[in-house]
Amino acid sequence: MRQKATGGWTGKLLRVDLSTGSISAEDTIPYGQRYMGGRGIGARIGWDEIPPGVGPFDPENRIIFAPGPLTGTSAPESGRTTIYSLSPQAYPYEWFSYSNIGGYWGPALKQAGYDAVIVQGEAPQPAYLWVDDDRVELRDASAVWGQGTFATQQELMNEHGADVRLLTIGQAGENRCRIAIVASGTGSAAGQGGFGAVMGAKRLKALVVRGTKGVPVAHPEAFAECTRSIAQEVHATMGCPETPQLDPELAAKYRERFMACSQQCAMRSCWLSRAYSNVPGVVHPDRSYSGTIVCESALFGGVPDTGYDWKVGFQAGFELAQISQDFGLNHWELGIGMAPWLQRCYQEGLLKDFDGQPVDLDSPYWWDTLFRKITFREGIGEALAEGAVRASHILGVGEDLVREYFTAWGFAGHWDGHGDRINRIVFPYWLVTALQWSVSTRDPLSSGHGYAQNIMNWSLLKSPTQGLDWETLADVGAKFYGTRQAVHPASGYEAKALPALLHGHRSVMKDSLTLCDQVFPRIYSNKTPDHFARSANGMPGPSFEYHMFRLATGMDLDEAEFEQMAERVFNLERALQIRNWNRSREVDEQVIPHFETVENWVNPTIGEGVKLDRAQFVSLMDQYYTLRGWDTKSGRPTRAKLDELGLSDVADQLAEQGRLP
Repeated sequence: MRQKATGGWTGKLLRVDLSTGSISAEDTIPYGQRYMGGRGIGARIGWDEIPPGVGPFDPENRIIFAPGPLTGTSAPESGRTTIYSLSPQAYPYEWFSYSNIGGYWGPALKQAGYDAVIVQGEAPQPAYLWVDDDRVELRDASAVWGQGTFATQQELMNEHGADVRLLTIGQAGENRCRIAIVASGTGSAAGQGGFGAVMGAKRLKALVVRGTKGVPVAHPEAFAECTRSIAQEVHATMGCPETPQLDPELAAKYRERFMACSQQCAMRSCWLSRAYSNVPGVVHPDRSYSGTIVCESALFGGVPDTGYDWKVGFQAGFELAQISQDFGLNHWELGIGMAPWLQRCYQEGLLKDFDGQPVDLDSPYWWDTLFRKITFREGIGEALAEGAVRASHILGVGEDLVREYFTAWGFAGHWDGHGDRINRIVFPYWLVTALQWSVSTRDPLSSGHGYAQNIMNWSLLKSPTQGLDWETLADVGAKFYGTRQAVHPASGYEAKALPALLHGHRSVMKDSLTLCDQVFPRIYSNKTPDHFARSANGMPGPSFEYHMFRLATGMDLDEAEFEQMAERVFNLERALQIRNWNRSREVDEQVIPHFETVENWVNPTIGEGVKLDRAQFVSLMDQYYTLRGWDTKSGRPTRAKLDELGLSDVADQLAEQGRLP
């Protein structure tokens, strides 16, 4: 790294102390040049400012809202924002974790001249932050406190203009529900982590931004050409060989259309990214709803041929998605984890009733009741507002069953082949997912899809007529992972540690730059002779992120140095977990029992369901720790590794605690 940045970042971080009302600006560049942006900046602030013993609802906790150096530029799929804070949802450790949101708030913040907002303290009364380019102030939010996310956004747009962008919480966040989201629009949410509850504890109702400035880039012409060529490649394949189609009936009745979920979105990167207008209510027939369905929001209607095939239907399912978004509740927790767990408990006689009602996932009225009870902490909702894993202990119900649906750390399964019953993944690919879960603080797949989802989406399992055969997938995988065994369906436990490491770094890159996880990294293609993703000018797909970062910021660094920036952030996060929560290999191995049951789907090349072999997975963890430069006994970075990454000050603190291996 031989040159200071001249673009990408605006150069200013906003710091807001809600307790005192003070607002100040700080220099971004010392953070950005070492930690990339977004998630990386959040990690360093967490290390510097959150000592052991602070809880998510304490005034001393920070909540950091950080887009990245590509946000607000012409980089494709770059409109996202990372939120970093102590996590109320995480269990059994309320550790410093992150979430990510689309929409248009991040680009607006950059265009207002700021790279992040750091919030600390606790407001004496409900407040919201108003950023209008250089004018920044805290305002009274009493008039919108108690409102849902939709009404809050409408009221604040009425106050400040239709061109503002907002992040807000609903009543679930105000009531400190541990599964409360931070919302924007009708479909964007930082869903995982419970950060809506952190805002609620701080009495911060919303962040409202108007930005009218541009975002500088160091090499405008080269950057424009680079992003144009990358966008062309992205739009040609969108991460899967088949193009999603609209439903003719829904298009005619409710104006179904593809939607852009954030700035520079190609509008069909996610198969379930749709908008609808004037859908009549079923639970509330006096209402009609307009809004969006993104990703797991579609679960509420039921998804045939999955583990979520309840008979609610599109119309009521769309209504439920809007109601829960308005309350500010985590759709993934509700649909993938909590509701199926409650149903199992009821079916097996462990839960006698649901406050006098049967548990009926086919009834939209039951779902509506569930949302309201959780949001307002009524009856059984007092326990469920703590999240399903905590609720199982509070109620003394289904404590073994809940582990089937929740992989680890208080988060429902995701591309794990066991808890998640909608995303089809087979052995050996969920081994990489298991490694990712083992070293994470949350569901790692929101920005870690790159291995499992890429392989499954491009395989014949997902696209029988247009997918790539297994041998071709293995050939392409060898170009990125260095060996065909990383992708070959008969490879078993061989060569799975390196993909977990690489996609850990890619997760950091996407959350720091910030970029859409459904699109990056670019590995597979049906537009090149060898099916390896490349731009029209020959740029390798896995290098897209590096070239955009280099040209946007002007930093003179090679691709290995860029990769090392991500590695630095990953190790800093690990060090924070060690310092504040005594993380170790023993903690990581808590994920193993979840995978020791037979997988949900069968690899057709094997012919029978597989479950995790503990001894082989422990050996795989050894390989992973070794590749990382971590001690295999403790699962902790060595001083040599931290020194190599320029984290000697971090190593010193861990040494003082006696927590260096």
